[in-house]
Amino acid sequence: MWKSKNTPWAYRKGSTPLHRMPAGAKLVFLFFLSLAAFIPGPEPRSLVILLGLSLILILLSIIAGMCPKELLHGSGPLFLIVLSVFLIRVVGFSPPGFSFAGLFDTLLFCIRIGAAFAAGTLLFSVTTPGEIMKSLSRAETALGIKRLKLGLSLSLMLAFLKYFFEIWEDLNLAWKSRGGKNNLSHLVKLIPLLIEKMMIKAAETALAMEARGV
Repeated sequence: MWKSKNTPWAYRKGSTPLHRMPAGAKLVFLFFLSLAAFIPGPEPRSLVILLGLSLILILLSIIAGMCPKELLHGSGPLFLIVLSVFLIRVVGFSPPGFSFAGLFDTLLFCIRIGAAFAAGTLLFSVTTPGEIMKSLSRAETALGIKRLKLGLSLSLMLAFLKYFFEIWEDLNLAWKSRGGKNNLSHLVKLIPLLIEKMMIKAAETALAMEARGV
């Protein structure tokens, strides 16, 4: 059963050109797209690069049958953490006051994070973890490095990124159903539960792999 379309990084069944595109090609392209968002350089050039990446992601999301704004669904807590770190940096206690010297850098970093998050959302919206694993396995066989099991490790890592957002969405829905608000206590109470569930998921995955002789 596929996750709801409102779940971050969930697969969306379809037959668009992006769905039919080889998983390996999508993985490589979107990896370099995410990497391009963090290319260092002068601020004007960085803004031009990020604008170009944003336009590419918007176009690809439309081709995939998605509303562009859905690429950032579920990214709120991530941006909240980044902004919280920024606020800690700008607030001065001796003497009391604020320093906005790093405001532009923080906003630029948020855009970079947003571009990388959107690329990940797009990848998992049109590609299943199984397709990614098969593509990586074929690449390992072609390169003669199958015994290293790099494809398995990478596919598991990507799958855990997807599980992270699925578990977070479940916790978030449970929090809201009990009347919880989107404030600091929201993160303080849910993040430990998220870590616990991720550790349980990792242990279950390890046991399943051992049972299959991996």
